[in-house]
Amino acid sequence: MDGRPTVALAELARVLEEAAGVSLAGGLDRVLEHGLREAALALGEDPMALARRAAAREPDAVAALVDHALVGETAFWRHPPQLAAIGRLARRAPGALSIWCAGCASGEEPYGVAMALLDAGREGRGDRILGTDVSERALAAARAGIYGPRSLRGLPDFLAFRWLEPTPAVDRRRVADPVRALVSFARHNLAADPLPAGAPFDVVLCRNVLIYFEPAAAAAVLYRLVAALRPGGALVLGPVELPLASALALDRVEDGGATLLVRPAEPPR
Repeated sequence: MDGRPTVALAELARVLEEAAGVSLAGGLDRVLEHGLREAALALGEDPMALARRAAAREPDAVAALVDHALVGETAFWRHPPQLAAIGRLARRAPGALSIWCAGCASGEEPYGVAMALLDAGREGRGDRILGTDVSERALAAARAGIYGPRSLRGLPDFLAFRWLEPTPAVDRRRVADPVRALVSFARHNLAADPLPAGAPFDVVLCRNVLIYFEPAAAAAVLYRLVAALRPGGALVLGPVELPLASALALDRVEDGGATLLVRPAEPPR
């Protein structure tokens, strides 16, 4: 930060942890500094003034810091074996599927899941996908559904051809309406809010999100995610996050290189 900071970055990190459960401690000072600058620019405010207001827990300052400081790196078609496993699950499902993408950032994941469902022949089956995030800024980008090369770099060409449309900007593509029809977005704080409307779900995805939580907060979020599953439903975490769920009463199902964590069916009464 230019000049001598009047608010310690550690205090701003505490503000973010209180607001969203996310930890930026331990080497992420640059992320926090950048987020503070971007938030101040968006509000037309001096960074130090914004830092003081955030440290005082003023709601609009905290919300701006959350919007601009939290890590939102994502892209279409991350961890392809997991998406292929969801496609196979969809082909076997007799009825409509309800799916929650928690911590969806700018929307690439829920739209990618929708593409996987459509590619599995699920059009018109009544499937619904809810994407949630704590950042209103990220959700605005998700609802716009327009993406550039960085977001699209991993998407298979046949899916990009089928489900993306050109825009006036030559390097940007818009998600097509049949994909959009399956997806809705809502703000949700994994660390503090009750389960979103629509629970329980057949599939819950929370990939590469828990790594930003302190262990105790990550454990609490995991229990909420499991509570959001209907019996027989599957939890999908990022591969590096699987050890976090080792203590949970979930069945590990290996499917084509992907690990699904399945909530056991309830015994008959």
